[in-house]
Amino acid sequence: MAVIRSTDHPDLIDIPLNEVFHLHLKETPPEYKRYINVESTDRAFEDSIKVSEFGTVPSRTEGSLFQFENIDSSATKRITPLEYGLGYVITRKMRDDDQHGVMVNLTTALRRSFRNLFETVSASVFNNATSSTAKYLGLDGEPLLDTAHPLMGGGTEANKPTVDTDLTETAVEAAILNFHARKGENGQPRLVTPKICVTTGAQQFEAAQIFRNAMKYDTANNSENWVRKGPDSNGITDYLPSRYITDAGFWILLTDKGTHDLTLRVRVNPEFQVGSDFRPDNYLARGYARVEAGFFNWQFAYGSTGD
Repeated sequence: MAVIRSTDHPDLIDIPLNEVFHLHLKETPPEYKRYINVESTDRAFEDSIKVSEFGTVPSRTEGSLFQFENIDSSATKRITPLEYGLGYVITRKMRDDDQHGVMVNLTTALRRSFRNLFETVSASVFNNATSSTAKYLGLDGEPLLDTAHPLMGGGTEANKPTVDTDLTETAVEAAILNFHARKGENGQPRLVTPKICVTTGAQQFEAAQIFRNAMKYDTANNSENWVRKGPDSNGITDYLPSRYITDAGFWILLTDKGTHDLTLRVRVNPEFQVGSDFRPDNYLARGYARVEAGFFNWQFAYGSTGD
């Protein structure tokens, strides 16, 4: 067990030290709350299932029997919140002799670690958007981004380009057209409209040029930027350059949070406990949480892992 001792940190018991950097860091607003639904659960796990829609309503002649139609259902998918925990131990001497309040304020650093946990767990869905690992598959048995999502009524649909590409205006226009052409499980139009682009810090300038300019940034005629305005009231003006996506070329368009099931399920919110072990006279602190992120239906997304 790791123990924080005075012999390990002699600078902290020395008066001339000016400041301890991490204690002065300013918190930025959480990223994950902008794109993922956060839901509390009182269950050890939660299962979901997909049921097909009915087809197009047929015409009928007077006095004839009605047409009756069956439905299909998918296999279930389970999301199980995982346990996470972290803590620290400080010797009595280290706590007594600390001249800069670092030991007392280590709980702040611990809370920041749990904040980072929520960010990384949420972003894991994007970082594994093309993974074949079971926990990252949707109800159709495919990853979040795929070129052949099977439909219950037959056929497939794609929500990523056949050849992955970095974030460009042309790529975004193709993505919006893909959303507009979406079909449901039995071929009826699926009404889904993208509202936000989540990308990486490496592509944040491209994102700003595409989504924030009223005019096209790379043309001499100052023609209108229809990605931002939208040809059918479906413009996109919001984007998030995430610090937690690992693939520098990744980008994804998402619908509003209220219209998709990308969810961070929280079984136990971060809990913090402090105490002392009187036998060695050490001070102890720990944090604990149970959380997991996942999705069920891919229809809310279109993206690419980059060129």
